[in-house]
Amino acid sequence: MLATLTVGVLLVQMLLVAPRIIQGSESPRRAAEAQHSAFASGAKSARPLTVMALNVGSKGVDAAALIAQARAWGVEILALPELAPEGVESLAEAGIEADFPYRVLDVDGAGTGNAIFSRYPLQPMGRVTGTSFYQTRAVASVPGLGEDIYLTSVHVDSPRPGRVPAWRAELEQLADLHLDLPPGSRDVLLGDFNASQDHAGFRNILAAGLADAAQAVGKGLAPTWPANAPAPAFTAIDHVLAGPGFTVLAFSTVSFPGTDHTAVIATLGVGS
Repeated sequence: MLATLTVGVLLVQMLLVAPRIIQGSESPRRAAEAQHSAFASGAKSARPLTVMALNVGSKGVDAAALIAQARAWGVEILALPELAPEGVESLAEAGIEADFPYRVLDVDGAGTGNAIFSRYPLQPMGRVTGTSFYQTRAVASVPGLGEDIYLTSVHVDSPRPGRVPAWRAELEQLADLHLDLPPGSRDVLLGDFNASQDHAGFRNILAAGLADAAQAVGKGLAPTWPANAPAPAFTAIDHVLAGPGFTVLAFSTVSFPGTDHTAVIATLGVGS
């Protein structure tokens, strides 16, 4: 009887996580190249957009390595939660402006900074209000699209002792940001959510109408934290969430020394 019950519980658990672990077959780079080729040739295909987010950590990552990886993956929009003034200087010295001439910065000495870098023009929206860390917002004007894209570089408070109510409130706030957009708007939320699909607050964001890029291609269990630690990364708390009007073409993670998060990279198909 106990054995039967145990098997039943295991089967239920497998059914719950199965949508997160059916692996996709392409890297974002390969998917982006294929989609860009089809788009340039005039084929009826969604316009591809590759985005990347990385919590760079308080010590920061090697700026040259970050830019090199962004270039290698064909990244067009780059979100950097926890960016500090020293990190901004390092990125400038490494020549980030050549690849990402547009930026919206929320960076000061408080150690809670954030930023969005882009190949395309950005209009600042003002950061998300009332949160523990800065969460940068902007509107991107991407060539080949009929409308702009609303961007949020996410950094939600962590559910450490004493901060759980704030953590829950900030997750709920992200869902509200999506729901409060004008009807028909396209939006992408990307960065450090400090929550996985095992948390109800994060699932509520998805229920508001956003798709988790990792789950969409069967990589929902790909861990993003803690990277560069004695123990292997074991949970996915960094995400790319895409609103209606997008299809997810590919998703991957990339590790960088200097931070306990991996980068998340997604190629999104954007309908015309």
